[in-house]
Amino acid sequence: MTEILKAIEEDVLNGIQPSDDEIYGLVEIDDNLIDLISVADKIRRKFKGKKVKFCSIVNAKSGMCAENCAFCGQSSYHKTKILKYPLLDTEAIVKSAMDAAHNGAAEFSIVTSGKGIKSREEIKKIKSAIRKIKSETPLESCASLGVLGKEFLEELKDAGLDRYHHNLETCPSFFSRICTTRSYQENIDTIRAAKEAGLITCCGGIFGMGESPQQRIELALTLKKLDPDSIPINFLNPVKNTRLENMPLLEPLEALKIIAVFRILFPRKDIIICGGREVVLRSLQPMMFLAGANGMILGDYLTTKGRSVKDDLDMIKDLGLKILSPYMINKNE
Repeated sequence: MTEILKAIEEDVLNGIQPSDDEIYGLVEIDDNLIDLISVADKIRRKFKGKKVKFCSIVNAKSGMCAENCAFCGQSSYHKTKILKYPLLDTEAIVKSAMDAAHNGAAEFSIVTSGKGIKSREEIKKIKSAIRKIKSETPLESCASLGVLGKEFLEELKDAGLDRYHHNLETCPSFFSRICTTRSYQENIDTIRAAKEAGLITCCGGIFGMGESPQQRIELALTLKKLDPDSIPINFLNPVKNTRLENMPLLEPLEALKIIAVFRILFPRKDIIICGGREVVLRSLQPMMFLAGANGMILGDYLTTKGRSVKDDLDMIKDLGLKILSPYMINKNE
């Protein structure tokens, strides 16, 4: 292990943050990648122990989105063959939440396509679903409804919402290559509004969309200023007929490096691995926890399939980790 890595490890374990220059230097590591992963693993074990958090989502409103995000199969700018449907009924959303809880999830998120929710009828349905999830399951309730203001977010919190999720997607210098129908500032303002409303915040991005390694650090440092509670890491799984359909997949070791760097920069945060992990990490999926992750999405994603719940539960067991879920306590023993 290099002297620089040793110094960073010692500093982070003792509560001292690496400098921006040191963090940028980490993306240049290739020959000592296992050492980098080892440092991230030590940091994860100190601050997160053996507990793994499963999150689950429901695609509550699919397709017909007026945003032009280059990666997204739900954008009306792309002619993709995905299911398109309006907001699900409350009962269907709650049923998905109950299934998620029994599969081991600790958190459940209602996700909708579009820039934001404005229809009072949709708002009524979502608030009703949140109330039922809170009263009928032990789950932490989450929503990902696009760009929202503080007033609406306070309404959701009053209905029982615990957490709000809204990704920055990428760094400021690359965002215009990915989306031009909303501003980067709108993304930042949404997370700030959620924090002001008293909600837990979840904010991250997607990697492998053509950004440089340095731009990945730019995103990380932007997130550092926002200080979200959880950071979801997604890897691009190119969808046919989107603008990024021909983008090559990240190499598995490159994906592990990203996870490790984020753990070093965010030692106390939840690092949740989400979309694309199956196709990018492939046989190295178990290593995402050794690289610093302490959570992942369980089940399917918005428009792509995930792994079977059994395979993920077996992976956690084989790694000697413990699932952080009130329904899985006995199975952890």
